[in-house]
Amino acid sequence: MKFKVLILMAVFCLFSIFGLIWIFEMPFTSDTAKTTAFRALKNKLGKLPARGTFIIVDFSKPSQTKRFSIINMATGKRMGYGRVAHGKNSGCVYARYFSNVLGSNKSSVGLFAVGKRFNGRHGPSFRLHGLETKLNGNAEKRGIILHSGSYVSLTSILLNWREWFRLGRSAGCFVFSNSDFQHFLKYIKRPAYLYAFNGQAETVSIALK
Repeated sequence: MKFKVLILMAVFCLFSIFGLIWIFEMPFTSDTAKTTAFRALKNKLGKLPARGTFIIVDFSKPSQTKRFSIINMATGKRMGYGRVAHGKNSGCVYARYFSNVLGSNKSSVGLFAVGKRFNGRHGPSFRLHGLETKLNGNAEKRGIILHSGSYVSLTSILLNWREWFRLGRSAGCFVFSNSDFQHFLKYIKRPAYLYAFNGQAETVSIALK
């Protein structure tokens, strides 16, 4: 009887380990997020670019998961994926509250153009230009940029065990892990865009505070 119990416990542990590996390492950008992102890009430009890079961030997923994807617009293939931090006032594990207001420390959603690369206090970074006035039109005034940060890591997740193993959070910027950001620097092609999905198929009326 004890032997059977030990076997069952071992099987349970294995399934738990594989489950955690799947959650932490598999891409989690949903089909709904991708469809909504491509629709928004096409509506804004009139047609989809024949080349370039498209980053899709799925804020409907928990922060521990790899919830952004980098798409090569010339091939339609995913070039990479990883974790991305959300604003500290947008929520704990999930980003639930979004804003376009200065000083809110919340993430913004919608479509952005990835602007000029520069070296700032976070190292290599990219400016983001909000393309949807009500949702993210103040991105530049708010200093919302794309950069890397050490708090986007498995170590950060484990250190935040008291808060449901959340990922580190930003002041509203889109923050990749150092390794994912280096991968992005290597493969980015122009023009480049970023779409942040808030969990709604149509991002039109959202409470912005």
